[in-house]
Amino acid sequence: MTRNQVMMIGVAGILLILIITSGCIAFAGNTPELQPVSDEHTREMQAALYPVIYLITDEMDDACSLVMKTARELDGKEATDPDVRLALVKLRRDIPFSFEAGLFDADDTLIASTEDLGATMEIGSGKATHHYTEEDFKAAGSRCIVSGYTTLLHGDNGFTFTAPVYDDEGKYNGNLRVGIDTRALFAGINEYLRNEYGYTIWVTQENGLVIYDPDSQEIGENLISDTLYQIPSLQSAVKKILTDPSGNASYFFHDPTWVNFVQTNTVWGTVSPGYGMTWKIVLSDNVPEKTSGDPEEMRTPEELKAFVEEAYVYAQKEGKEKALAAFNDPRGEFSDGELYIFAYDMDGVTMALPYQPGLIGTSRWFIEDPSGVKIMQRMVSRAQQGGGYLCYLYPNPDHNYAQEYKLSYLMPVDDTWFIGAGSYIQNSPLSNSEYIDWQAREDLTYQVRNMQYIAATEGIPSLTAMIKDPTSSLQIDGLYPFAVAENGTVLACSLKPWLDGTNQLGRTTALGVSLFREMISTAREGGGVFYCLDGDPGSSDAQYMLIYVEPAGASVCVGSMLIIG
Repeated sequence: MTRNQVMMIGVAGILLILIITSGCIAFAGNTPELQPVSDEHTREMQAALYPVIYLITDEMDDACSLVMKTARELDGKEATDPDVRLALVKLRRDIPFSFEAGLFDADDTLIASTEDLGATMEIGSGKATHHYTEEDFKAAGSRCIVSGYTTLLHGDNGFTFTAPVYDDEGKYNGNLRVGIDTRALFAGINEYLRNEYGYTIWVTQENGLVIYDPDSQEIGENLISDTLYQIPSLQSAVKKILTDPSGNASYFFHDPTWVNFVQTNTVWGTVSPGYGMTWKIVLSDNVPEKTSGDPEEMRTPEELKAFVEEAYVYAQKEGKEKALAAFNDPRGEFSDGELYIFAYDMDGVTMALPYQPGLIGTSRWFIEDPSGVKIMQRMVSRAQQGGGYLCYLYPNPDHNYAQEYKLSYLMPVDDTWFIGAGSYIQNSPLSNSEYIDWQAREDLTYQVRNMQYIAATEGIPSLTAMIKDPTSSLQIDGLYPFAVAENGTVLACSLKPWLDGTNQLGRTTALGVSLFREMISTAREGGGVFYCLDGDPGSSDAQYMLIYVEPAGASVCVGSMLIIG
């Protein structure tokens, strides 16, 4: 895609936004007609969907059983009892797609949680978003109450499983709530479907609120009321999806350029994840195939940094308004093919994005890539630390918007906004049809959270001994656990035991990423995942990894590495 083509897309995109926000959709030229779908194609889609329905149903039933079991263990216990927090930590470990677990009293005040939530909710005063009565729990019976999509304890968005807790005399005494991450629940399954069958899924509540979509910008939007979805064929399909337990439908929706429309064919089924909630899981065949072409030569980390520093000098000299105008010009000096300057404020609101002008002014705080890397939150964190490199998966317009491995360099302009630029790494396995198996991703989460539990119950010395012992119960095939002190000293590293006892705080990878600083900063912020390339990107022995870290006490970070490819 040339810069002139991209510029034309940008102009058309602005016109499209104006049309959408006016409440009507206009197709270019004659209104296209939906093409018929063969029975064979519909059956093939249904055959791919049904296992997903069963899998999600089983996942929800298992999670509910764990929540109910833990609630019974908490019956009659005071919130200050150390066993309460350990039970919550264990529950969070056993539900890998959970955010956190919290215990609430009968007035829905938070009285215990898996971690310090002081930034978002104070123990002893914070109130739950949803209020449930004893009668609600009686009506639910043996099922957990499932909330709608909402803001959770930690400030993230998702839904909750809630179960009643009783005192020594069997009287209702409060409730146990577990926040569930819908992206973590569905993203791995979606990547499996995308790569193995060429399908994707999106999920909506019966009120039309989207709780999962591969495009994380759409999560939290309403299919019925949001202007983005006011396309006649789509609205007709939405009515069927929200009304009928299962079925198939076709509609027009935007292609990855957000300029043209393409027919999308779907099948769907209904899942009841718990008492009080119903989901529609919709499987779609509108998955663009990755196109081949002459990839642009990857820019070196030094070239990326120099380009961003040049833009920084320009912003300091010319001022914010003029700089943003220059950064948003796809024909300007700060746009050269895939190398261009982007800008965001420290809340993740888009300020400059020359090839996607329709996103200017929108918040991208919650965007994640398919592996769960919180792209914007990691960018903001890196900028607030003074700048640096970050790797993530991002659509490449030169390859029909396929997700590819990207290295970016970020730099704060001042304490209110930052700039960056990136380059795709074409020889990464994640840029060439490799994807992370959802079960391996859940194993990675379980192992790290198990390390948290072991640290809390047996202590850090016992944990480090288990990391070093390849036969310990902690070990999982294909995963490499580690523990690092906050000062950068490696306490134990199963992949590279010769690092034990050394300080690696100043070590950087071939792509310029400060690996151990990334581990420590991510753990300080509550944990999460990020990528690492160990070795030169062009060498045959280069290892791409997904790393998950969590804090284990005030001064230790624990994590594990999953090698990709």
